[in-house]
Amino acid sequence: MAKYTASPHYSVAGKIEFGFTGVYETEDTGEIATLDALVPIWIKRIDAIEPEADEKSAPRQRKTSGK
Repeated sequence: MAKYTASPHYSVAGKIEFGFTGVYETEDTGEIATLDALVPIWIKRIDAIEPEADEKSAPRQRKTSGK
């Protein structure tokens, strides 16, 4: 299942329409391919885990000054 967000009532190809909340969920592989082609310009996929978020949450090691 893929979950996307966009402007409310946004329509793609006349058959995919985002609801009044701007969220759309689908399991259809054809629709997923169509919507993935529009990410990140027009819509955003919100079910995908971004690896950058995991890296930023880890604390950095401090370097010693060596004095």
